[in-house]
Amino acid sequence: MNGFASVLTRTAATALMAVALLQAGAALAAAEATLPEGDRACLDCHGSDAKPQPDGRKAATVDTSAYLHSVHGDAGCDSCHETITLPGHPGKAVADAPARRKASVSAVCRSCHAKIVKAYDRSFHAERLRAKVKSAPDCDGCHSPHAITTASVQDGTKNACLACHDDPAATHKVWLPNAARHMQTVACAACHAPEAQPRVDLRLVDTDAPAGSALAGRFEILAKLADTRNDGLDAHEFRALLQALEREGAKVTVQGRIELKSGVQAHALPDKTRALRDCYACHDQDAAPYKSVAVSMLDAGGGPVRVEAQREILSSAVTIEALRGFYALGGTRLAQLDLLLALGLGLGVSVPGLHFITRRLMRRSQPQPQPQQPKE
Repeated sequence: MNGFASVLTRTAATALMAVALLQAGAALAAAEATLPEGDRACLDCHGSDAKPQPDGRKAATVDTSAYLHSVHGDAGCDSCHETITLPGHPGKAVADAPARRKASVSAVCRSCHAKIVKAYDRSFHAERLRAKVKSAPDCDGCHSPHAITTASVQDGTKNACLACHDDPAATHKVWLPNAARHMQTVACAACHAPEAQPRVDLRLVDTDAPAGSALAGRFEILAKLADTRNDGLDAHEFRALLQALEREGAKVTVQGRIELKSGVQAHALPDKTRALRDCYACHDQDAAPYKSVAVSMLDAGGGPVRVEAQREILSSAVTIEALRGFYALGGTRLAQLDLLLALGLGLGVSVPGLHFITRRLMRRSQPQPQPQQPKE
C-alpha cells in the first residue's frame, strides 16, 4: 500500500510539473507572438531553441524567456544591433575578438546610458580594460544585456561584484571586524566609491514574497498617504505605513542597508587602495549615510520602489521595534536607550555599594557585646 501511495505521489508531482511547463511554454509563445517580425527572425537563430546553421555553424544564443522579461525586451534587437541587416546576415561573419567585442559593447551602451558609461570611464575597471587586461569587466561583464532587470545590483545575492569577487568576507576580515555582517548590510560601492553620496535604505520585505511583491504599487500610494506633509516619512508616519501594509495583508519586516544614493556613482570605482577604511564613516551619529534615508519595497519584477524618509526614524523610540535588525554602534544612536543603559549601569554599581554601606552603618549602631569576666 505504501508503495502504491509513493507511485501515486510521484505521478501526481510529475503531472503538476508537466502542467507548469506547458503553461510556461504557452506564456513564452504568447510573449514571442507579440514581438516585431524582425525580433522573431533574430530569435529563430539566436533564441533558446535555435538550431545549427546549414553549414554547421552555431550562432550565439540568449535565454529567450530572460530576454523577453528583461528591461531590454521592449527595445527590440535592432536598438543595440543596428549594424545587422537582413537578409544578408550572417553571411560569412565570424565572432569578434574579445577585446574588440568589449569596446563595441561599451559603445552601444553609451548611446542610451551616456552618464553611466562616462562614470565608468573614470573607474579602475575601465583603466584596466584600456590596459587590455583580459579579466577587466566591461558593461557586459557586470550586466548581462539580454537578461538585465530593474533589480538593484547593490543588493545581496544580486550584487554584481560577486561574479568576480566571490568571497569578500574572507578578504575583508583581515582588518574589518565582523566582516560577514558588514557584507550583508553595506553595499560594496558604499565603501569603494568614497567620493559618492551614501544613504540608508530601509527595505520593507514581504515575507510571503521576498523577491518582489505585488503590493509594491500599493506601497507607494500608502507611503504618500502616510506622508501628510510631503516632507519625507517621519517616525510616526513610518509606523503608520507599516500598519497600513499589514492591513493590506502583507507580513512586513524591515532590512536596513547602507548603499549609494545614485547608481551612476557606483560605476566610478577607483583603485581599492582608496576604499574607505575609517569606521567612523558609519559608526558616528553625523556620518554621511544617515543624512539621506529612503524606505523601499521590491515590485513584482524585483525592482526597488523608493520613497524619501527623515533621518529621525533611525533613532526614534517609535521605530525601535521595527528597526531592531539595523543598528550601527555609535551611528544610529537612540538617546533614550543610552539613558536607560546609563541608569542600569548606575543602579548595578550603586545598589551593591549602598547595601555594603548600610550594613556597615547598621553594624556600628548596634551595641557591642561586653566581654564576659572570668569566673573566680
